[in-house]
Formats: sequence, C-alpha cells, structure tokens
Amino acid sequence: MSVVEKFIQQLVVFDIFVMLSVNCVVVFSSRVGDGNIKCLQTEKEALLTFKRELLDVDGRLSSWGNEGFNQDCCSWRGVSCDNQTGNVIGLDLRGPSGPNASIAIAPLTGKISPALQELKQLKYLDISYNRISGGIPDFLASLSKLEYLNLSCVGDEFTTIPINLGNLSSLNTLDLSYNGFLSVNNLEWILHLRQLRYLAISYVNNLNNSVYTWLFNLSNLTHLDLSGNALYGSFPDAFWNMKSLQHLDLSRNALGGGFPRCLGSSSNLKLFRLSANNLDGQLPEIMRNLSCVSGSLEYLNLEENHIGGSLTDNVANFVSLRELRLGRNKLNEYFPGVVGKLPSLVILDLSWNRIEGSVPDLSLLSSLRELYLSHNQLTGLTESFGRLSKLEKLYLDFNQLEGTISAAHLFNLSQLRELDLSYNAQLHIRVSSDWIPPFQLDLIRFAHCKLGPEFPNWLLNQKNISELDFSASGISGDVPSWFWDQLPRVSFLNLSYNDIAGNIPDLSNKMSDLLCIDLATNKFSGPVPQIPTGVVTIDLSSNMFSGTISFICDNFDYLGYLDLSDNRLSGELPQCWTLRTIVHLNLGNNNFFGKIPNSIGSLQTMGMLHLQNNHLSGELPRSLANCKKLRVIDVGSNNLSGKIPAWIGNNISDIIIIILRSNRFSGSIPSSICQLTKLQILDLSDNKISGTIPKCINNLAAMTEEEITMQQIKSWYFQVDDEGDVTINASYDETAVLTWKGRQFEYSSILGMVKSIDLSSNNLVGEIPIEITSLVGLHGLNLSRNNLTGNIPLRIGQMRALNFLDLNRNDLTGEIPAGLSQLSHLGVLNLSYNNLSGRIPLGEQLLTFDNRSYIGNEGLCGRPLTEACSLEELPQDPSLIDEDEFITEEYYISMGISFLSAFLVVSALILNKRWTYGPLRYLEVNNVTSHSAILSS
Repeated sequence: MSVVEKFIQQLVVFDIFVMLSVNCVVVFSSRVGDGNIKCLQTEKEALLTFKRELLDVDGRLSSWGNEGFNQDCCSWRGVSCDNQTGNVIGLDLRGPSGPNASIAIAPLTGKISPALQELKQLKYLDISYNRISGGIPDFLASLSKLEYLNLSCVGDEFTTIPINLGNLSSLNTLDLSYNGFLSVNNLEWILHLRQLRYLAISYVNNLNNSVYTWLFNLSNLTHLDLSGNALYGSFPDAFWNMKSLQHLDLSRNALGGGFPRCLGSSSNLKLFRLSANNLDGQLPEIMRNLSCVSGSLEYLNLEENHIGGSLTDNVANFVSLRELRLGRNKLNEYFPGVVGKLPSLVILDLSWNRIEGSVPDLSLLSSLRELYLSHNQLTGLTESFGRLSKLEKLYLDFNQLEGTISAAHLFNLSQLRELDLSYNAQLHIRVSSDWIPPFQLDLIRFAHCKLGPEFPNWLLNQKNISELDFSASGISGDVPSWFWDQLPRVSFLNLSYNDIAGNIPDLSNKMSDLLCIDLATNKFSGPVPQIPTGVVTIDLSSNMFSGTISFICDNFDYLGYLDLSDNRLSGELPQCWTLRTIVHLNLGNNNFFGKIPNSIGSLQTMGMLHLQNNHLSGELPRSLANCKKLRVIDVGSNNLSGKIPAWIGNNISDIIIIILRSNRFSGSIPSSICQLTKLQILDLSDNKISGTIPKCINNLAAMTEEEITMQQIKSWYFQVDDEGDVTINASYDETAVLTWKGRQFEYSSILGMVKSIDLSSNNLVGEIPIEITSLVGLHGLNLSRNNLTGNIPLRIGQMRALNFLDLNRNDLTGEIPAGLSQLSHLGVLNLSYNNLSGRIPLGEQLLTFDNRSYIGNEGLCGRPLTEACSLEELPQDPSLIDEDEFITEEYYISMGISFLSAFLVVSALILNKRWTYGPLRYLEVNNVTSHSAILSS
C-alpha cells in the first residue's frame, strides 16, 4: 500500500469514527477498562448462542466460553464493550481476505442467530469474508444503534438485502461489496440512511447505470466505492454535485470516452480512481476537465485505460497532488518535463506507455518516493536522479536505455530500497570496485543489462537484500566466497544465464528465508547444495552438478517447481518422494538409472513430469495413476519396457503431452488413449509397439479442432500466508523436446500451438484408419517405419492444418489421393519406400517436393520423378474427383486463419529454442507459510 493510500485510508477511517458517538478507545478496547465492569450475563449468553450456530474450523472463537479467564465476554476475541456499562458495542468477526485466503484460515460458516438481537447497544458489526448461510436476516434492522455494518463477501446465499435495513437511522458506514450473487435491483432504501457517509458496493451482481436514479441524492457521502461493476457510458457529471465526496472509486467498470468538465468548486475530492475502464480521451483535455478539483486532489488513478497524449503545463495547477498513476495507457511523445513542477508528488507511475526520449531533470520533485517508468521507450537518463534524496523505489525496466549508469546517478539516493534496471540490453552499469553505495537495497534487478564480467564487489556492503536478479548480465568467473554469506534475508535469488562457475556451499542455514533460487545455465559444479526446506522454486538446470539427489528426502513443505535437468547427476531415484506441493518436476538429461520408484505416485499435485534422456529401466509404475493432475509426461530416451499402461487414458484425463519415445515399450496401443480429449502431442516413436492404430483415434477432441486455443502451456503455483494473502503467484511456460521434420527442438513459448502424433519406428500393422482424417487440427503426423498396409485414406485432404506428413517405409499401396495436393500448408512430405502406384497428383504444393519424397515406389510416375506416365495414367478431371476428396466451401473461410496459424507454428518451430531466459516470472516475494496448487491456463 502506497504512502498516499495509507494517508487517505487513515483520513477516511478517522472521519468515520469521529462520527461515531462512542470514543474510538472505547469501541475498540478488548477489555473493560477498569477491570471491575464485566459484560452483561444476557449478552454473554446471546454471544454463546450465536457461536453455537457457526462452524469454526480453526478455533477463531475458541476464547468464547465459560471457563477460567474466558468468563468475561469483553475479553473475547473480536468483542468490544462499553467502558462504563459493560454493554457489547462492537463485534469484529471479519474472516480471511485475499485470493484463495480460505486455504490458510477457514472462514466461519453457518447462520446468524436471532440471539444477536439481545445486543441492544451494538454499534459496530463486521461479519465480512465468512460464509453465511440463509442470507442476511431481517432482524439486523432491530439493531437500532448500529453505526458500522460490513456485509462484504458473506457467501453465495446472500442474494437479497432486507429493505428494512433502511431503518438503521444511525448507520454511517455500509459495505456490501464482493457479493457476486447479490441482487441490486432495489437499493433505494439506502436513501433513508440519513447519516450515511461511507458506502461501498463494489464487485456485486449486475450493478449498472440504474444506480444513478437514487445515488446522486446521497449528498452527504464522503466515501463512495462502486468499483468492479457494470457501469457504462460516459462519466456522469452529476458526480461533481456531490460536494462532500472525498473518495470516489469507479475503477474496473466500462465507462468510456472522456468525462465532462467539472464546474464550480468540488474542493473536497481527495481521491479519484477511474482505472481499468475504457476512457479514450486525450490527457491534456482530461486534466483541464478536472480543474475544479485541482486544489484538493491528492490521489489520481487513471491507469489501464486508452488515454493518449502527454502531460501538459496545466498539471502544475494540481498543487496538492501526491500520487499520480497513469500506467498502462497510450501516452506518447517525450517524457513530460512538467511533472517536475509538482513538488508535493510522492508517487509517479507512467509505466507501460509509449514515452520516448530521455528522462528530464526531476530534481525539483523533492518529495518523490516512488517512480515507475517501466515498459516505455526511454533511451537516456540524466544524473539528476542522484538528487532525489527521498526516492525509495525506482523502476526503469523494459526500456531502451543506453549508455552507462555510474555512481554519479546514484550518489545521493540514501533512501533507495528498490532498484530495477532490468531488460535494458545496451545499458552498462559501471562503478569502481571500491565503491560504497549510499543506500541499503531490499530489491536489486539488473537482469539483461551489461553488469559483468566481474562480480560486483559493492554487494559486500548491502545487508538487507531480499530479492536479487542478475540473470543474463554478463557475469563470468567464480562467485566470491563472501557472497553466499552476504544474503541472510534473501528470498529471491536469480543468477541464471551467466557464465558463473564454482561450487555452492550448504545454503540451508545461510539463506533461511529463501523461497526462489534460479542458477540455471551457468557452470556451477560439485554436489547439489543443501537448500532451505521452505523454498518454493529450485532451478539448477544446465550446469555441471554431479552426484545424487538425496537432498530431495528433506521435508520440502512448499516446493512447487524443481528443475535439475541437463546436469551430470547420477544414481537411482530416491524412494522418499514427499513433495506434497510439487507442480513441475524435471530431472531430464542426466545419468539416473534403475526403476522409477513407486513412491513417485504420491506426488498428487504434480502437473509436469520430465525424466527423459536418462538410463531408467523397468515399467512405468502403476502408482502414477494417482497423479491425476498430470498434464505433461516425458520419459523418452530411457530403457523403459512393458506395455503402455491403460491407466494413462483411464485416470489422467487432463493430460496434454505424452512422450514415451525411444524406449522398449511393447504390446498394442491401448484404446483408453482415445479418452484423452485434451491430448495435443502423442509421441510413441522408436519402441516395439505392435498391433493396429486404434480406430477410436478420432475421439482425441483437441486434435479435431483447427482453432488454436492457447499459445503456451502454462501452469501456476502460489503461496498463501497465515492471513490469507497470496504472496507468491509464480507461473511458467512448459517446455518439451519434440521431433519435427527429423530434428529435435525444445519448444516453450509456442508449445500450446503444436498438435502432433508420432508413431514411427514401431511394428504397427493394418491399415491407416480413415478415422485419423478427422484430426483436422493436426500439424504433424509421422507413421513412418512400420508395417502399415492398404491405401492412404482418401479423405486425408481434409486435414488442412498438416505441415508435416511422413509415411515412409511401410507397405502402403494404391494411388496417392488427389486431395493431398490441396494441403496448402504442407511443408514436409515423405511417402518414400512404399508400394504406391499411379501418377503423382498435380498441384502446386506437391510440385514443391523433390523426388526424395516419392522414391522407392516403383509404380509411381510423373513429376518430380523421372518416370513418365502412360496415357492411362493421365490425371483425372478435378470435377470427377470423389466428392469426399474435395476441399469444402468452409476451407476457403478458414484458409486465412489456418494459414496464419500454420505459418506461426512453422516459423516458431524452426527458430524457437527457448525464447525466454528462464521459465519463471516472479511477483512480489515475502517470507510466509505457503500452499501450492496447479491451475490450468
């Protein structure tokens, strides 16, 4: 929460509680002040009856009782009493808030007991963020002294509001927010609440412009929150007539255009939030239209709109402005120097715009504490940054900054705590080896800058680092020995994609707060270091670590991502798989041997399993059937044997990628595979599989859809602290190595676009089932090097998305279907070494392939082969071709979309290795207790 938000929140809270007739010390005292006045027996019994109607899983009301120190209800958690009379005047039962909060602490569930009516003097009632069954009862209206009522987020059964709540004549605060099933057709009863000052109806069901019919009659409101609703159209000018309004939040609606110029004086408005709407005016005009609040406005948030233009001189009239947020708009031109005329400004956010040029002299912003200029097109900086003595946060990442950052840019930033210069590839960071920074940083991000080759010695003087990202910054050589002792508070450490070498010591005690460590793609060697068991992410891939992975037997309670691939690790996989929160497990490209342990089936949260390119043997353990959240399984290039288990189809319904290639699997393809409606990639190549291709293959629904529904295969895992707030929300793009056009590539960013089947190099027999032609979304089909017989299916021409088709070295007979010439996206075709006959169909697409696509078929003739065709083998009149072979009318409708999709797939498949420098983008990291989950993208 920003400084200004805290200030305004405190101001609003103060105003509200001043209006309460009871002194705030009395209202929120947890005990009766003199120790002699106890709570009233009748009210105590009422509270106990109230408690009996609720299910309290986590014992939040455990202090409510008759035993020992619990006899006085004024000492109970959440209960406040009058200091003179002992009457209960406050009941604060607010449940856990924040996304997925109930995972950490369970809300209260149950009904509100009528016994609550006995609390005649109750002034404060907060039952928000619980699960109240039966809705909100009418009898709450009998609590005539009530001044504060918070019913936000109280469950799905809160569908209607008792209109007799309008009888609460003393009510000055009402919050009905976050009730998605609440009907708001009739809220006019709110007009009867003459003392109402604070009204929040955010994120409710279908609150739209009909609210205007009564809203503007609430002339005494100081705080109005209608965010997250369905308000649309232009901003109503009637808001300017609400002269008492200090806080107006209309964010996350559908308000469009600009908004009307305010007339007269609305000098009380301090906070104005219109973020995440559809505003599309020009910023200079918008600021002129806000001129009537230029003297009072302290907080202005217009981010996430479509506002263009740039700040002009009229912004200097907003003399009280402390926080200005204009991020995620379409601001362009050069950096507005006029912002230097706002001496009261504390926070400035212009990130995610199109601002060009150099950052001007901002030294006059003597109060500035936070500056966000990320994701623009800025090219230069001035040394004036060094004079912003109060600056605490500076974000310049994802620009086009050039030149050098030196000590002169940073010399007076003694209050700086967060510095992000990452993703400025031409920016050099050069300071002397003996430089002592004037600041103590908590967050340092220099990813994709020119920081190296020497390791920065100035880190030796930094004692408070919690997040350090030097990935892809050109550092080489060994890490100084002092470095690992220098980060006792670090929670996020990323040194990936450098050229750093050396051994890593035991980190379990050196970095006890560590949550995420990414050292991928370096030259670290020696054994895998001991890592604190509270860690969430470990990526040590593409190094030279050796030895076993016995450390996995430590109790990692919250580990969600583990990548040890591409190292020199060896030994058998341990039996002690207790990673109860693991989502991504990659041990590929090492030297592990032996069987896959049965205990791996205990990883029931696992979504991605990579064990490829090892020396594993035996069968796939039956226990893997318990891993019902698996979406990717890659065990290719091992020595695994046995039959392909039927449980893959019967138990793991969400799987998207199955790679079992280059093993010794035998038997037939189980028909249960056909139940995998989300399957996009199936690679069973280079095994000993026999039998026929299942005719039910047309049930692979994802492959029957030409439309590409996702680009990446993305998974998420998160942490929730004891207060219910999500503190890490990490995502990654899944990677897989696929054989495409005879070569192997690693795909990540476009993996979700690929749909392919590879059954090559097996012992399959029988005909190619005609049902396979229903897989019209398939991009690659490889059935080569089997014993398939019969004809190529006539309807193969309807597989319009095919880019790669390999049927070589089978016993296929008959003619090449004419429809094959209509596959306009086909980039690779191999029909060689079969028994095909007849003329090669004419068509521009087939003429792009040379004779290697057709050799070894003695009966074939025509271009590009040298064998000429006889008169009997002249091509058919297209009008006489079987109707089934024709490309239908729908083809022409979809051709544009299909061509673009296939073009992207082909281009990316050729170029893509691993587009990003790491699989993870991390959000704010804190040291917390956590839980993990996998969510589909």
